Amino acid sequence: MKAKLRAWLRWTVVVLLGLGVTFYAWTQDTYAVDPIAYASALADGRVRIEERRGYIVMKPAVGEARRALLFYPGLRVDPKAYVPKLAEVAVATQIEIVVGRPRLNVAAFSISQADDMRNVLSHPAQTQVYVGGHSLGGAMACLFAQGHAAELAGIVLFGTYCGSDIVNSQLRILNLIAAKDVIMPAETIEQHRAELPIDALVVRVPGMRHSQFGNYGAQRGEDPADIDDGQARDAIVSAMNSFFASR
Repeated sequence: MKAKLRAWLRWTVVVLLGLGVTFYAWTQDTYAVDPIAYASALADGRVRIEERRGYIVMKPAVGEARRALLFYPGLRVDPKAYVPKLAEVAVATQIEIVVGRPRLNVAAFSISQADDMRNVLSHPAQTQVYVGGHSLGGAMACLFAQGHAAELAGIVLFGTYCGSDIVNSQLRILNLIAAKDVIMPAETIEQHRAELPIDALVVRVPGMRHSQFGNYGAQRGEDPADIDDGQARDAIVSAMNSFFASR
């Protein structure tokens, strides 16, 4: 009987180790940034891009940003993949943006990372702070905001729904939806509209797909987009500009 128990325990350990190794390998198989788009962003003299304590920080090269966006990446997406589009946002809206680096590339494992990202801001005590993110990252940003609403100005959601009830909060919300998104369909996002305050700004971008919130190529299972990455970038910048200009 003891021999059978030992054999069962050994088999259980082997299975669990195998599952752990498989899961770890899956989390490390990330969607990598388009190197050309990334190099172009780094060469743009209008924006300063640097790394602080492991986070990517972007801010306008001219002027002082007094607002900030703490951004959670999507599931298994290289944080650098958001730099080409968010660098344009930083310039257009005069905000400082910090892109997070979640544990194992899964935002759900680093929900409180916004606290660390805030600490790398140029003027953390004097800055109006928003949180946001793409896909799973956006939902985790919303979950963080639900428990820290008094410390934040608002939330920016890219290709996702909130997943947390913040309807009675005073937070300002931008929910940006890609009309050709099959990873997180527009209809699914719109079904969760009741989670958000009544004055939330919801913008639907025609022809855009889920992966175009970053620059990392198509995700598995995606349909072709009807707009190119430049048009997707311009739509994101326009929506962000309208959102921040209305404050």
